[in-house]
Formats: sequence, structure tokens, C-alpha cells
Amino acid sequence: MTPRSTLPVTSPCSSLGPGEDLLGWAGGRVVHPLDRRRPLWRADVISGLPPGRFGLLVVVHHAVANGLIGVAITTALLDPDPATRPTDPAADRSPDPIPPPPTQRALVADHLGSLRATLTAAARRLPRLPAAVRRGARHLRDVAPELRAPAPTTSLPHRVGPGRRLVAVQVPLAELRAARQAHHATINDLLLAAVTTGLRVLLHARGDKLEGVVLRASFPVGELPGQHAGMLLVGLPVGDPDPLRRLATITTTTTAMKTRVRSGGGDVFDILHLPRPLARLAVRWMRRSAHRHINLFVTNVPGPARPLWLAGARMLDAVPVTPLTADVPVGVAALSYAGTLAVSVNVDAAVTDVDILARGFDRGFTDLGVTAGR
Repeated sequence: MTPRSTLPVTSPCSSLGPGEDLLGWAGGRVVHPLDRRRPLWRADVISGLPPGRFGLLVVVHHAVANGLIGVAITTALLDPDPATRPTDPAADRSPDPIPPPPTQRALVADHLGSLRATLTAAARRLPRLPAAVRRGARHLRDVAPELRAPAPTTSLPHRVGPGRRLVAVQVPLAELRAARQAHHATINDLLLAAVTTGLRVLLHARGDKLEGVVLRASFPVGELPGQHAGMLLVGLPVGDPDPLRRLATITTTTTAMKTRVRSGGGDVFDILHLPRPLARLAVRWMRRSAHRHINLFVTNVPGPARPLWLAGARMLDAVPVTPLTADVPVGVAALSYAGTLAVSVNVDAAVTDVDILARGFDRGFTDLGVTAGR
């Protein structure tokens, strides 16, 4: 961002050290725990960038927001045009006195009211329970082969430690859309294909045997309101040496999976549509066992199509960061902003050659006719 000359110094503010990389700093900062005595989000203003620029790192707890809501929250913090001026806090102050905190009796009554409403809603759903259980059982039966199959073993670390490394590449959205038409694929398919190439380049450089290797990526689908929501398990054909054949394999796989999802079948962790007890069991299982069945997480979230500003400073780039969980050492996140798709890879600090992975992403997009760079 390039600040207006009258932009005041804000707090908290961090400064990069000499030669320190902003993304590297951000990768280490996001793992710092949030203060549980405060709302579960944090914003850091970062100085030490080239003259006339500063950074903004927003961290939101996953219990508060998913990717789409996180983008909406961040967008709400920024301005739609450079002329927007901050309002006077004194003018917004309500003349009404702050109400006293609720009494213990009021809290108990509120809890009982919530419990009554929950039981009433459950009773209304009771006639539909057998169908929901049958649907959940059919769903679990469909995904059982995927759940039983272990993820391939690679030279990537098996445990996730406290340190992180973060790099990113940028892709013009116009070129990506043109490639989508040319290859009869979706943007998500192109993203997964580029990630596959990056993993192939990295593992080849590490000396891994690649023949026949298919890594497994968890990919969320249907986060938009009213859509089917869940988590696809997509096989990434890292062992195939042909980039266009890799894309064709991914496109065929995701098309078949989404067709089954729309028809009520499996191939997806459909947490939101399972009965609540089954959903809780599924979440616990994923937290405990995901690393045995998944090699990496990949996500793609649409961001603002138009530029945004903060106190007159235009946001030049927007880079997403996906957390690492359940001993899965690689997380890839894509976010569109003002005509550019930023693709970041967040890895455990033990992956010291993450730059090779990023260069592999560049090569993957280039193989598909899309310019990429950092």
C-alpha cells in the first residue's frame, strides 16, 4: 500500500528488519496465538518496506470466519475509493448510557430459552431424521474407499512444528480465464494442475521416486450461499510427466466428483449436511486422522474485483494465508483481487526448499499458457 502523507502512525505496528521478507515475516506472525481476552482477530501494520509503502496483516480465528467471511471482514475494514475519510469517533458516540451487565438469573433464563428453541427445532426435524441418517450412511459408504486409502509417503515432513515458511506467485486473471476456455477446464482445475506441477518439481529435486505417484489434496467446494458445501479429496497425478495430461486427469476427476455431489453421492466430506452427531464425529476424525489420508490442503477464494484503499493508501496486492492443521505440512491458498490471482504456499519451516515449490507453480501455470511470477 502507498499511504497518504497525512496518514497517522497506528498501533500495533511492526517493522521488518534489514533484508527481511514481508511474506516470511507474515508466515511466522500468523501462528502467534490470538489474545483470548479480546475479539478473535488481529491486525498488524508493518513498516520497513520500500519508501511510501506499508503492509497490513489481518488474522482471523477459524471459529469466527471461513475464507469467504474472512474476505468480507477484511473488505469491510478497507475503503472502496481513496476519497473516503474516517469518521469522527466522537460524532458516532451514542448519548445513551452503557447498559449494566446481565444478572446471573438473566443469563440462566437466556440459556434456557436457547435450549428450548434448540429442542423445538430438533422436534420439528425428527420426522426427517431417518432420511437424514440414510443419506449420511450412503454418503459415508460412498467415501469409504477414499477414507480407507492412506496418502502416499513423500520426503515432506510428517509432523508440523511451530515455524512456517510462506511464498507466493501472482497470475493475471485475464490470462487464467483465457486458459480456462482453451483447455475446457475450470479455474480451480488450472490451479490444481499448477500445484501438481509444483509438487512434481519439488519432489524431483528432492530425489523422490515419482512414477505412478498420486498425492491427495483436500479442496473445499460450494462455499457460496445456497450451494452444496463440503471437502473434495482430489488426486493430483504428480507421477505423470505430461502437464496437459495432468490437467485432463484433474478435470475429469473433479467433474465426476461434482456430478456425484449434486446428485447426493459421495467423494466429499459433506459436514454441513450430515446429522449433527455424525458431523461432530467426522470433524473429530479429520482432526485426528487427516494427515494419514491427505498430503496437502488447497483452497481458492474469490476476492474483491475492484481496488481497495486504507486511509487513502491503495492496496496493491492481497495474499492469502491458509493455516496448517492435523500434521499436513503444505497449505496452498488462492485469492483474486483487482485482476490478479495470488497463490500462496504455507509450509512447515522444515521445508527449506519452498522456493523450488513456488518456481514449480510458475512452471505449472506457464505450461498452461498463463504468465506467473513473484
